[in-house]
Amino acid sequence: MTSPVTGYTADFKNDVLLDSGVLYIGNTVFGAFQGGLKFDPGVSYRNVDFDGKRSPMTLLDIKQSYAPKISGTVIQLSPTTSTLVSGKVNIVEPGGDINATGAWTGATQSIAPQAAGALLVAGDYVTDLRAIWLRGETTTAAPKYVQVRFPSAIVTKYDITSQDGQEVAIALEIEARLDPSWTGYAGVGTAPYRIEYLTSLTNA
Repeated sequence: MTSPVTGYTADFKNDVLLDSGVLYIGNTVFGAFQGGLKFDPGVSYRNVDFDGKRSPMTLLDIKQSYAPKISGTVIQLSPTTSTLVSGKVNIVEPGGDINATGAWTGATQSIAPQAAGALLVAGDYVTDLRAIWLRGETTTAAPKYVQVRFPSAIVTKYDITSQDGQEVAIALEIEARLDPSWTGYAGVGTAPYRIEYLTSLTNA
């Protein structure tokens, strides 16, 4: 009997990515997510037009732009999750003020969102954001993890949804930002993300 045609190869057990993935900022876990993480490189292409063109043609494609995004639904929003306390960087409210003495209600800690119309400063961006997945690789010498890394990032959208009898769900959209101060910056066309293989979760 002929075996069915499949995409399985000997490398499958090594290269398959497992589980939902974990979001890190540097070497710190961001929080627990519900349903895993999604990465969209947000690449757009343009095929150069000319008179009489009838279909897109090879060698005329231009990679036009990037808009990389990592999204998911986190189910915790502790002071540590919403802010990087040690660095005082707001995550869910970029540019906002962290008020340790309370705000309108006298809370012990609060985040006052930044006023509209103001530019963010360098310290308002999240640095070294990493979405990490476990590889199926079994040999000890091979990379155990694969990560999508945003050296600079910003939460551009979030919402908080609650439901009776369920955990509160906070949907996040995190976009990469290109920083001209990076090593390897080669102009505005430089991709603002990397895909990397790691032997440990520590990010050197």
